[in-house]
Amino acid sequence: MSIRINATVNEARAAAGHSKEQWDRFYFITKDEAKQLSEAHPDWTRWILIPANEKDMMLQRINGRLTAEGIPPVEMIILKWRVSQLLRDIQRKYAEGSMISGMGSSTSSSQAQAESSTQQAQSPQRSESLPSETRPYDPIRDV
Repeated sequence: MSIRINATVNEARAAAGHSKEQWDRFYFITKDEAKQLSEAHPDWTRWILIPANEKDMMLQRINGRLTAEGIPPVEMIILKWRVSQLLRDIQRKYAEGSMISGMGSSTSSSQAQAESSTQQAQSPQRSESLPSETRPYDPIRDV
């Protein structure tokens, strides 16, 4: 069996031989594996960077979980298709490639936002004296 790396979800699901419910479980299991992989090895940001033995172990773990649920196991090409997407998504969502460090940076930005809003709450109302507040009538905005 062979699928393109840019195959659609339906093409990949058909190649795996999964029903919709089985495919949903495959998606969940692979997402869990990719999350653990990303947290343990933040430098493995693309499929090609993952060592071959780690890919084999991941395939065995995933197929073990699938088989335990009565779901047909997948071949490496299906895993490659799915994990490549997951790693790309993780890179987009977490700039560092690690969900933990991505969460840490959002905490510091939320603290900065909280401090900024506290300062704004303590300052007097802007609309009292600033001429830049005077704007022409906008029927959309001013309704």
